[in-house]
Amino acid sequence: MRKIAGYAAIMVFSVLSTYLLMTNMGGRGEELARYQEFSTPPGQRARVLLADGTEVWLNANSTLRYPERFDLKQREVELQGEAFFEVEKNKEKPFVVKTSKMDIQVTGTKFNVSAYEAEKYFVTSLVEGAVSISCTFSLRPQQQNIVSDSSSEVALFENTDFLSWREGVFVFDDMSLTDIIKKLELFYDVSIVVKNTKLGNYRYTGKFRQRDGVESVLRKLQIVYPFTYIKDDERNLIVLQ
Repeated sequence: MRKIAGYAAIMVFSVLSTYLLMTNMGGRGEELARYQEFSTPPGQRARVLLADGTEVWLNANSTLRYPERFDLKQREVELQGEAFFEVEKNKEKPFVVKTSKMDIQVTGTKFNVSAYEAEKYFVTSLVEGAVSISCTFSLRPQQQNIVSDSSSEVALFENTDFLSWREGVFVFDDMSLTDIIKKLELFYDVSIVVKNTKLGNYRYTGKFRQRDGVESVLRKLQIVYPFTYIKDDERNLIVLQ
């Protein structure tokens, strides 16, 4: 699995069940809601089409849980990881994305949610339309809500390169090697140890194809600031020195 994880896969899933969770709807025991769950492997991305026509792109190591059909009051899904939503408009039935730190509610819009459990920050980035964050405030287009355990702030963004992951491209813009390594560990499900602590402060800017794999990224980074690395396939470990 690790050998193929570096190749991006673009897949359309409208009905893909990995398990069924039975719950009562509207208090009537004879009506049951079926929930589906789809997860993307390391180094891959996927497109999921929901029952209402909403399109969802899932980044690597992400999981989307959603009902086979939405109820009469609202459309609700659960996300762990990162996804870009293009929500089908329906003012009568709000669309809600639930994460472990926040809920995002919309009626029809385009936005990105980064909600990896291993990341310090959860980020909601609005491209088009409007979203409400945990029913406390709203975002306008080109605004981001950045949430951590101790803070929440709204910032503007103009550059949308961070959304290039949908096309299978990672973009690092003046990012420290320490932060890049965290991303690579997350996207490729590999452990990376840096023995030379000076490397962590070096900063990089560049674009990398997701399908080329983690070693391709490291080889390109080596060109800017030389370093060596050792890859241990049995332990799924890479050591930079």
